[in-house]
Amino acid sequence: MRRTVGILLTVSLGLLMTTGTATAKTPSTYLALGDSLAWGDGASVPTRTAYVPRLDGYFHGNAGTTDLLNIAVRGENTSSFIAGQLSAALASIADPATDTAVVTLSIGGNDLGDLLSVPPCSADPGSAACQLAVYTAMVGVSNNFPVIVGSLQAALAADPGEEKLFVVTYWNAFGGTGSPFEVPIDFALLGSDLTIDCAANQVDATKVGLNDLLACIGTVLGAVVVDLYPAIGDNALIYTHIAEGDFHPNDDGYAVIAQAHRQADRAS
Repeated sequence: MRRTVGILLTVSLGLLMTTGTATAKTPSTYLALGDSLAWGDGASVPTRTAYVPRLDGYFHGNAGTTDLLNIAVRGENTSSFIAGQLSAALASIADPATDTAVVTLSIGGNDLGDLLSVPPCSADPGSAACQLAVYTAMVGVSNNFPVIVGSLQAALAADPGEEKLFVVTYWNAFGGTGSPFEVPIDFALLGSDLTIDCAANQVDATKVGLNDLLACIGTVLGAVVVDLYPAIGDNALIYTHIAEGDFHPNDDGYAVIAQAHRQADRAS
């Protein structure tokens, strides 16, 4: 009888240990990447009211994430991202102690946005010299963005579990303001056809804007595209600090950006 009880206790303990091991979960990470938009510039409390912390709770409930890691860098463009942030992102995804479930990426806006503060674009955004500068910047994005998204997708494919990578387009920082910059920026973002059309881009380079590049490359490489251009629309004065000379969103704008991510997630 004593021998039987001993055997049963041993078996029971073994089952408890096995069960404990089986139910132990690897931390699931939401990794936020990009520029000042992901960092939260313009939010009253960047760690609470920007779009990344707003999405943290959403992904916790809908994707099962347990941790948030935001390594976005203010002022980042596609070239500087490749030179620095990309390596940190790939190392985080490859970390065997965690499972990256969601990645959000906002990059590319500064490649064009930085032109607005310096000649020739700061003086005359519609000039031929400025258009040449915009074209040169977009060539850089067309070369860099596939490297960024492709590298992230390859790392995520090697990571356990299911993953989603979200990429964003950009809104017109002067949308609805009547500024001399409003129309040239529309063309810079959307091309001469003022729309995202991946098929048309193959035959007419004038129809290629920044958002065409981000959306079309993102789609081809399997990312979920979050189109922020219509989300903000002509409401820059409502959703951003542009009246104060700052194109970053305010808290209401970040709420709109977070909602656009949620909608894109549900539709994907």
